[in-house]
Amino acid sequence: MTQPPALYLLVALALCALVLVVPRLSASAGAAFLLSRLLREARRSRDADMARAAAYHDRLPAPARAEELDDRTWTDLDLDQVFVSLDHTASEPGRQYLYHLLRTPRLSIEPLARFERATRRLGSEDDATRHARTSLGQLDDPRAGYLVDLLYGDVPRRPRLWWLFPLLTAGSVACLALFAIWPRAAIVWLGVCVANVGVQLFYRPRVKRFIPALHELPAFLRTARTLGELPIAELADERRVLREGAATLGMLRRATWWLRFEPGQANELAASVYEYVNLLFLLDVNAFVLATETIRESRVVMRGMFEAIGFVDAAQSVAAWRSTLPRWTAPEFTEARKALHIEGLAHPLLTDAVPNSLDVEGASVLITGSNMSGKTTFVRAMGVNAVLAQTLHTACARVWRAPMLRVRTSIGRADSIVEGKSYYLAEVESVLALVRAKASGHQHLLLLDEIFRGTNTTERVAAGYAVLAHLNRGLDLVVVATHDLELLDLLGDSYTAHHFREQLAGGGLTFDYRIHPGPSSTRNAIALLELMDYPESLVADALATIDWQRGREPAG
Repeated sequence: MTQPPALYLLVALALCALVLVVPRLSASAGAAFLLSRLLREARRSRDADMARAAAYHDRLPAPARAEELDDRTWTDLDLDQVFVSLDHTASEPGRQYLYHLLRTPRLSIEPLARFERATRRLGSEDDATRHARTSLGQLDDPRAGYLVDLLYGDVPRRPRLWWLFPLLTAGSVACLALFAIWPRAAIVWLGVCVANVGVQLFYRPRVKRFIPALHELPAFLRTARTLGELPIAELADERRVLREGAATLGMLRRATWWLRFEPGQANELAASVYEYVNLLFLLDVNAFVLATETIRESRVVMRGMFEAIGFVDAAQSVAAWRSTLPRWTAPEFTEARKALHIEGLAHPLLTDAVPNSLDVEGASVLITGSNMSGKTTFVRAMGVNAVLAQTLHTACARVWRAPMLRVRTSIGRADSIVEGKSYYLAEVESVLALVRAKASGHQHLLLLDEIFRGTNTTERVAAGYAVLAHLNRGLDLVVVATHDLELLDLLGDSYTAHHFREQLAGGGLTFDYRIHPGPSSTRNAIALLELMDYPESLVADALATIDWQRGREPAG
């Protein structure tokens, strides 16, 4: 029986209304429908999104972060910038795992030695290592950074009537198949499509924050399967975890099969077709429902796979970073003793850094010198390289020989207008954290710059002496930069004196940025006033004051 043309017109108009109007029925519906498009438009070259880089580390349980660097030390040493400079990872999981490594110094040699073997192997150029980097590149999409939300987040359970979703998909397909022999199937299909849109509006908001990660699961599983098959003996443990995990998660691979076909942002027509197919056939919703339940049951396996992928990528990243450095060395670790030996030390963020050396035995280090001479940079370089040595088994030096050290700092300014906290109070709290750290019984590298500079000279010197004498007890190594030369006499042989120097030449100050033994002997501050054309009477008053102060000093 021939169907009236009005039926086809009605169906056509209804479908047009369905695909154009329904997604805009409400703000939430529109947001849910356009989510994948917005995600595609948001894909850009990876930037220094430190919150996302830290997501894996921050999600780990407390025991896995027991030895992490505290926030003050991380900030004082500018380790966000250091991380960005050394990040050569090919994937988002690798980037997050590299951050975790840098944030968590090791206190035993074995894991560092294993990481070194993997790094050296992945730094070679052969088919296996090139294949590894290519495979890791499948997870370079920023959305792969949200996989940690599936591994550690609260994944929603599937609804009680979830079994209706595949039936609706099957019904939609059946109606299209029957349309040629039963045209009224178009009306039934229209009803099924309305139901499908209703499911989208109900279910997608519940899983909205997991959608980016769910779309990356196919790439995650492909990467795991490829890396697990590579003939790299130094990655035997990681390859085993990835092979076994990929075999275990075969169901997850099938459940997310449809998601792998999502078009890229370059093809807007294909992307629109993909979105409407999902809207009318619930293909992505069915993938989400099946995948989330499998993920909930397989989280331990997936976490192991994530860590294995991250380990591989972090190792190849460090190998690539090393190739950009003017000098680097694998550190030598000694038994716990109050000594270290460093040659050619440089800060990794400085392109033309002047290398410095330091040899310490049985004492801590007190560094003097004028502003801009390089003493604070040297203190920071010490801390950064101590962290790099015990995290990435790399030091920016010719020689790094030292015990395993816990690094703690009090370097940068820490006053806070928002918290109503003065600089001095913040400094007192920061130094107190170092004092309390000694109670752990572990050996520390304690780094300080201009201790208690927020108060008057007399009290600053007295308090500084008491704190530095206390911090130096035991095996802890203290490196402090200061302008207070009085501390040298008070501390005696417990601290060896070093200095950075400047010279007046060519109408200004010049610096060699090299550390020298002994206390600072230059007195250029007032000479610089004269050089800068300060009034002669002012300069004369300053010189007279120095003579007066020296006359007050006790003889001998």
